[in-house]
Amino acid sequence: MTSLYRFAFTCLYPITLVGCQITSIVEKEPTSSVEAPCWLQAPVQSNQVGFIGTAAPFSATQNGSLIASRKRALVRLLEHYAISEIDIELSKVTHDSKSISLENGQVVYFSDPHITADTLYSYASTSALTTNKQCQSVECDFSQCQPSWLCQNNHNSVIGVSYYTAFAHQQIPMSAQNAKILAGYLSQARVNVKEQLRESYASDAQSQSKYALNLSRQGDVSAQKIEQPILMTNSCTYGATLFANYSLPTQQEVPLSTPINWRERQEFEGRSIVLGNFGEDGTIAPDNLLSSAIKFAIRDALVELAKIKGIEISSDTTLVQNEGRYFLNNTYYTIAQTVNGSLLDIQINYKDGFPNVYVWLLEGS
Repeated sequence: MTSLYRFAFTCLYPITLVGCQITSIVEKEPTSSVEAPCWLQAPVQSNQVGFIGTAAPFSATQNGSLIASRKRALVRLLEHYAISEIDIELSKVTHDSKSISLENGQVVYFSDPHITADTLYSYASTSALTTNKQCQSVECDFSQCQPSWLCQNNHNSVIGVSYYTAFAHQQIPMSAQNAKILAGYLSQARVNVKEQLRESYASDAQSQSKYALNLSRQGDVSAQKIEQPILMTNSCTYGATLFANYSLPTQQEVPLSTPINWRERQEFEGRSIVLGNFGEDGTIAPDNLLSSAIKFAIRDALVELAKIKGIEISSDTTLVQNEGRYFLNNTYYTIAQTVNGSLLDIQINYKDGFPNVYVWLLEGS
């Protein structure tokens, strides 16, 4: 149960992660390691920047799936390089040509398709593919923090998570959509929350004592919306769940050089480090999605950051005598703050088949 993530971002609309799931979240399903083109789980490498497009493996028109997947990969490329006239460029895509020339003179190269039972994948890059090397599928290992990007301290990236989608070929696009949502939370979030903390102590004639503490929370955490394209660099799978690492358009970096023992610190360079959690008490996300559990854990941490920034507190105390003595204390917190932070780490484990997510956020500078 070691670490995993980080992100830095931009967002002011109510956040919802979307996805489709037929069954409840369960612990990691058995998966067999298979070979696939290396670009499938590492589309960006030191000498190659590429983009993946997907489509259903079958189409009503001849070669329709291949053309559709190439066009979707091309759209990601054009958006990344801020190239306009998308419709003109898309019209050049065919099934029998592995390259096209853009209006600006650049050449885009397409891979041979990689086809599974439910998805056809295509890869597009401005660099020619020099090899069809195959690699073993990469599985996410939370306990060993492998692959390393799950917990390396690169705060210019965000991880998008996607479970089964209504159509399998939409899983990668869904992970990108969810990554943007999480990025928006961490870039700028508006916290409007009211909490009530009730503490009570009771003793009866038999000198039996009972102490109770109850916390309730009502309110909303909203974020900005990210419009800029993000770049998928790596991915791994955990059962049926896809974890994809995305590079963000912002160049803000958090200078946290050593991850060792940072959880033991409450501050870093004058900024607070807070812990957020979802699922510890057995709570399950309404849609049963791991991506939603991560979202709620981040929201919990953002509320803690907002508390540090400033809260209004009112309280009252009541002493009651009725065949015993009761001490009641009610404290009310009103929180209305704009906050942002960087996701230092995520830790995920499963209890009774359901995810328990912990996140650590560093207060924005």
